[in-house]
Amino acid sequence: MDVLKKMGKDAMTKVTGTELEKKIAEACSNKPWGASTTMLSEIAQSTYDYQEYPVVMANMWKRVHESAKNWRVVYKALTLLEYLLRNGSERSVEDARDHMYQIRTLCDFQFTESGSGVDQGINVREKARHVIDLLNDRERLREEREKARANRGKFGGVSSQKMQGFGSSAQSFGSGGGGGGGGGG
Repeated sequence: MDVLKKMGKDAMTKVTGTELEKKIAEACSNKPWGASTTMLSEIAQSTYDYQEYPVVMANMWKRVHESAKNWRVVYKALTLLEYLLRNGSERSVEDARDHMYQIRTLCDFQFTESGSGVDQGINVREKARHVIDLLNDRERLREEREKARANRGKFGGVSSQKMQGFGSSAQSFGSGGGGGGGGGG
């Protein structure tokens, strides 16, 4: 009976995707609003897990290569990549460097809204340049990763689980509030 249950669950997962795949799809959706920092943090945390890491990267790269009409998906995938560069495992940085050519091609991304004539490609082009600059400046990237690590410890709120794997030392995160949002001005 357990075998049948597992087969059913596996079949359902293939149709609907795992929780992690759903999170990535939501974070990189074509909706006009961005992903929450909490969601990005959870995805970044998954890059420290040996089995979840390839799922995160494969799903993110798939979205980076979406067609131009889905420019928001491409932009959000680059936003996720930028977040992973600061907060993900060191292996995600190496993977991004391995894909530098693909990111560089997005510096020429073109998409203009039909009707309004608005150049939406500029968003992707600027984000791609920003990611390339961060990858090329190893010292700045190291500093930003250290700053992100310090902020995770300071603000907590991510989860009480430990992040470890791929040569990183374990770090605990408190479940204290943190949050923030809005800002006022």
